Amino acid sequence: MECFVHADKKYFPEYNWFEKAISYPYKAPTTSFTFKNGQFYQGIHISLKDRVPIISIGSNRSPYQLKNKFGLKENLCVTPAKLYNSVIVYAASMSAYGSIPATQWPCEGSVSNLNLLWLNQDQLQIMHLSEGLGIAYHYVELDKNTVTIQENDYSGPIFGYISTRGGYLFDGNEPLRLKNIKSNTNKHSSINEFQALNKLFLENPDGQTSLEIWLKNLISNKSKRLSLIDKMSKKCFLPKHVPWKILDLKVNGNNIY
Repeated sequence: MECFVHADKKYFPEYNWFEKAISYPYKAPTTSFTFKNGQFYQGIHISLKDRVPIISIGSNRSPYQLKNKFGLKENLCVTPAKLYNSVIVYAASMSAYGSIPATQWPCEGSVSNLNLLWLNQDQLQIMHLSEGLGIAYHYVELDKNTVTIQENDYSGPIFGYISTRGGYLFDGNEPLRLKNIKSNTNKHSSINEFQALNKLFLENPDGQTSLEIWLKNLISNKSKRLSLIDKMSKKCFLPKHVPWKILDLKVNGNNIY
């Protein structure tokens, strides 16, 4: 089996804090990949039986972020998938590391190229905490037939995370797509993370004249970040007629939100 190089800066870049914020949602292979016994492999090299498939709409697609959350020594697998009738847009939120995160948004006829992250139960609890379950994101079960899986014949339920606040309306009446998440539709305009953060900065400068200084203040001062999220909540929009159902779930532990 082919082993990727751990130090490959394509998938494990050495970002500083600012580069990490503006580079979301990071690069991801178009094929399946596996973390196994401290190695990073192309393909499926662990059993997916009894694992929970999570549609990865943002940085959870990327080896870089999965290494941040789990480390390479956690055995896990990611497989390609297509998401139908939804696009990936910017959520009305701000992560602890300074990125505007993603959320799923209904869009009839669209197809988005994503992947599925297969987690065991212990890993799922870690993921819940990293997603700010119940605060930043809801845990949901997607409607059947909204996802097709490649390289695996699984036919059971598929789960995901949806922003509790919905999409953020920057300067229009619709949320904006993440430019780096490929989709077959142009119904929603798309911008990259740097552009999205710059738009948000210009809307809410808080006395700052530099995006970098503004962002550093938000990362280092949680109360300022939460205050900005409150302001963003006034320009958010929740979708109607959604292809998922919210699951009532509680989780114990330290929520990173």
